[in-house]
Amino acid sequence: MRAILLPGYNGAANQPILIKLEQRLVALGITCARRELKKGRPSEGLMREMAQLQGFVTECPEETVLIGRSFGGRVCARYAAMNQVAAVVLLGFPLRPPGKRRPDDEAALAALTCPTLIVQGDDDELGPLSAFRPLLRKNRALSLQVVKGAGHSFGRHESVALNAGAAWLETRSRKLTR
Repeated sequence: MRAILLPGYNGAANQPILIKLEQRLVALGITCARRELKKGRPSEGLMREMAQLQGFVTECPEETVLIGRSFGGRVCARYAAMNQVAAVVLLGFPLRPPGKRRPDDEAALAALTCPTLIVQGDDDELGPLSAFRPLLRKNRALSLQVVKGAGHSFGRHESVALNAGAAWLETRSRKLTR
């Protein structure tokens, strides 16, 4: 199994949260590739970003897990809704920023068929838990891990978020290798 890790909006592949998660996953025997998306304003429908992700996925023929931090998660979810991947992990998914709905992101989450873990702070202003509940009821492929006391960036609760993602992927990895 190989994991592709994408950073948040205009972020670099060397975002500390991605580096820490990669270290945990490599210790579990999961190959990782941190990649970054072209910086700048997002393309219409995130089509450019999904094309970039397609290029990353085709680099290696192994089972692929997509891991996205914030904006990177939006790209991963939309890609996985239209393409086959082994699993998806979304770290701080910005589903509904204040005063803004993202129906295309909601539709992508609703359409996911692969196992998907959403790791979300209970105080995430960009992705309030109430926005996820209807999607979780409708789509059994989605799981939610709530990080108590955490906002969008997880802050001092970052290790809890990383542990949740790594443990979940370790379980998925065992299921895929049986």
